[in-house]
Order: sequence, then structure tokens, then C-alpha cells
Amino acid sequence: MRPQSIGDVVGQPHLLGPRGSLKRLTAGGRLPSLVMWGPPGTGKTTIARLLAAETGHGFIEFSGATGSAAELKKFLLEHREQPLFRTMPPVVFLDEIHRFNKSQQDILLPFLERGEAILIGATTENPAFYLNPALRSRCQIIALKPLAPEAIRIVLSKAWAQEIPGQPELEELTDWLSHWAGGDLRAALTGLETWLHMEAPQRDLGGLKEALGGRIAYDRADGHYDLASAFQKSLRGSDADAALYYLSRMIRGGEDPRFIARRLMVCAAEDVGNADPQAFLLAEAASRAAEQIGWPEARIPLAQAVIYVANAPKSNATICAIDAALDAPDHPPPESLQDAHTSTSRAAGKGEGYFYSHQDYDRPQAFLPAALCGQSFHEPKRPQERSWRDRAEPELVKLSALWDAWVLERPEGGEIPMDAWSTDLGCSREALARAVSKLALGRFSLERKLFAWPSAGAI
Repeated sequence: MRPQSIGDVVGQPHLLGPRGSLKRLTAGGRLPSLVMWGPPGTGKTTIARLLAAETGHGFIEFSGATGSAAELKKFLLEHREQPLFRTMPPVVFLDEIHRFNKSQQDILLPFLERGEAILIGATTENPAFYLNPALRSRCQIIALKPLAPEAIRIVLSKAWAQEIPGQPELEELTDWLSHWAGGDLRAALTGLETWLHMEAPQRDLGGLKEALGGRIAYDRADGHYDLASAFQKSLRGSDADAALYYLSRMIRGGEDPRFIARRLMVCAAEDVGNADPQAFLLAEAASRAAEQIGWPEARIPLAQAVIYVANAPKSNATICAIDAALDAPDHPPPESLQDAHTSTSRAAGKGEGYFYSHQDYDRPQAFLPAALCGQSFHEPKRPQERSWRDRAEPELVKLSALWDAWVLERPEGGEIPMDAWSTDLGCSREALARAVSKLALGRFSLERKLFAWPSAGAI
């Protein structure tokens, strides 16, 4: 069922369509070195063969799974004097190129430098992780995508017509296979072949489903990181259904529950933070539970924590705070805070001026280096995170002065400048509101207002 020309290849329109990147790269018959990266069964080997044929290059196939780097080097050295190498450099197709480590990949560099060979590598692993920079810089990285069910259906129909000519296609069967394959055309064709070889009494869709079982489109590198990324972004975006779906994909793919739990704890700290500290505690508890009970029961506490973290209010104030602190320049701490447990240290002035905070919790004291005095790293973003600032009540003498001046100016009442006062007094709006309500008691009535305005175009 391999296509005989590039035009017969189904799928990959971003590469092989009229404006596809491979069409542009091979314009005029030129073929550069390539590394094709994509899931199994998406046509990497087929496209490599057809590109070599249509640009007039010979094709030599080598597999990183069955051959060693030393064998490849020996092969290239022995054959570079043959006419095939001298007239036009052949395409050396290296399947599963990621099986060679980065030092073994260096064997290819001299041949590419001298123009003695064109490399087309194929890999299911991310080249950024598995190919050394020198080789990547000499190759175009071409990403193949899983085939859409519609594209797989086209090939299945051709295979049906070839294997069972004259017999009407079972559309229910080919439709199910095209979706079951998960973008892998080879898997779909293998499924059809399985159906064709089944005994007649069992040859139906139900029997095929039992024979094939479930298909898990999950691999160690890209599936691992892609699903983990989608999982964490769904949690951050407060979509519990999507987060549960990606959790189920990782579970079905055999992912380590400890890895899932680590992603969950990172999200609870990074994306929820102190907007709901309970989220991290639940994620950490789910991590311990998953490690103790294992699959399949571990899915339950993990799902519980996923639902909680997804629905928790979000704030990244914590990660922003620590990153801002890490970006701050280095300065020595104030001498009053430096270690003074030895007489030599005390004689040098260390510890002088330090006040023991338990004697007066409200007494102000400078703890940051003088050069950073007044610097704020933590900026709360949600009301839940401002609870600590709520504890700082406004100084009543200053507040009373502001209040008396405002009442004198506006005896009829009006909107209190809460933002300005909270800034002047160094307290939160919530703490200020509590204090103002005591001052206004019996003289003014306070109210909170929720205003609604029509949206643009709604009238």
C-alpha cells in the first residue's frame, strides 16, 4: 500500500500541500538533509523514499535499531568511492536516529560537510532532546502530525478494494479502524489485515474489537511531555473536565503515578498558591496516597485532587514573588540581623539595634538590606492572598484625622476614598473598612454597591 509518488501520499498537508514546507524545500530538485520527527505510522519512511526518487538520488536505508554506529561509518567509508557516491550524493535514510547517542551521531558530520551524502533521519523522539546541536544545525527539522481519520479512511478504502475486489466496503469497520488507530496508518492497516484473516463466524466489528483491544497513543517522549503539558495547562485554566481527560490518558498510557502527582503539586503551588493553600495540601496528600496504594486505586485520590486544584481560585503571585527575589541584586543583610553569638561579632557591631519581635509584634523594624528598603517582591493578586495584610489594622489616630477632615468636607456623605486611605495608612481595604465602620457607627450608614452597566451593542 505504499504510495508510488508524493502526490499519492495522504495527510501532512502542511508538508506536502501546495504551500507545504517540503514542497518549498525540494523546489528545483534540490534535497537538503532532513530529520523527520513524528509519531509511528505517519509516513516518514515512505516520504523519504519518494523524496529521494523524485529528486534523482539513490536511496540507502539504515536502521538505528538494528545497526551500530561503527557499522554505519564502515559502510559509508567503503562505499564513498563507488559511482553512486561520486556522481550524486545518495540519500542515507537513518531510521530511528535517536537510537544513536550524540557522540555516535558525530560520525555523520564529515560526510555531510563534504557533500558525500544527504541524511534523512526519522525519529519518534523530540530532536531537541536526542540530536546533538551540530547535526541539528545541518538538517531541516520536519515535524509530521498524526494522520486524521479521514486520511486513514482513504487508504483503508484502497486496501479494501485491493484485497477484496467487488465486495462492498464495510463502512462501519473502516470508520472504526480509522479512529481507533490514533493517527497511525500502519496500525489501521494491521487492524484491517487482522479482520481479513479472522475466521468467518467471528469476522465482525465486535470480534475485531476483542482481538485488537484498546489502543494507547502514548510514547515515552512526546506523548509523555505533551500530555503532561496539556494536563497542567488545563488545571491552570480551571477546566476540570479537560484535566481529568488528560489524567485518564496518562493513566491508560502506563504513566508513573509519582510523575502525575509531581505535576499536580507543581500546579497547586505555581498556579493556585496562597489563593487557596489547601490545594497544595490535598495534592501532596494525593501524592502520598498514590505512592502507597498504586494503580488502579491511585486514580481516585489523584482525580479528587485534580478536581479540587482545577476549581480552586488561581494566582501566580507566589512564583512571581520568588522570581522577583531571585532577580534582585546581592546585598549584605543589615548589621542588626547578622549573627552576633560570639564576642568578636558583637565587637564588630553585628546584632546591634536588633529588637526581639516577640516583645512587641507591631513595632516596625527593617529586615531588608538598606539598598532594597521598601522593595516589595510579593504582590497579592486575589482577595484570598491579602488575608495577611488584613491583620495590619490602620493607625487609629491617623485614620481619625482623615475621617474628621472628610466628614467636615462632606457632611452629606459620599464615596469614601478607600484606595487612597489604605495606601496612606499602609493597610488593606478590608482592614480599613472594618475600622471605618466603627467610626461611622451611629452617624453614617455604610453600604456596598454592585454596579451593572450594559455591554457595548447590547442596547
